Amino acid sequence: MQQLNRPLGIALLEALIALVILAFGVLGLLWLHQQALVQQRQQLMRSVAAGIADDLAERMHLNALQRAMYAKAWGNAATGSPDCTTSACSRQELAMWDKQQLQQSLKSQLPEGDAAVFELSDVAGWWGIVIAWRDSNETLRTDTASGTPPCPEQMSCWRLFFRPDR
Repeated sequence: MQQLNRPLGIALLEALIALVILAFGVLGLLWLHQQALVQQRQQLMRSVAAGIADDLAERMHLNALQRAMYAKAWGNAATGSPDCTTSACSRQELAMWDKQQLQQSLKSQLPEGDAAVFELSDVAGWWGIVIAWRDSNETLRTDTASGTPPCPEQMSCWRLFFRPDR
């Protein structure tokens, strides 16, 4: 009788080992799926940031004579301005309204979104826009060339350089 139980015990052990291998395989697939979702979210944030920066650059291009009014440091919220969609605005009011639209886009489209808008220190006539969003992994840390402000801690940043007068 002991000889009959011995092969049965080995078969059970083989089944348990196969089950453990299968479990590790499934866990590996779940981990890969989770990593793919993280990468997809990061790419979405980059795409949204690029769109916001492009929108502001186009607004600055259309109002190039007032480009100095678009300057913005991290955390500075735009002050109240008239609604330029319902009534005519001066160029200065349009610049204030554009900055207010930037703030609304950052708030609604990016987690803890912020922006800095500045004139480049080493290239005359060129401006930069840095869009930042909350990202504890800091997956997109861009450089600080041309006097651009560094990306805040625990955030990723997208940078765009352009000439508003062209």
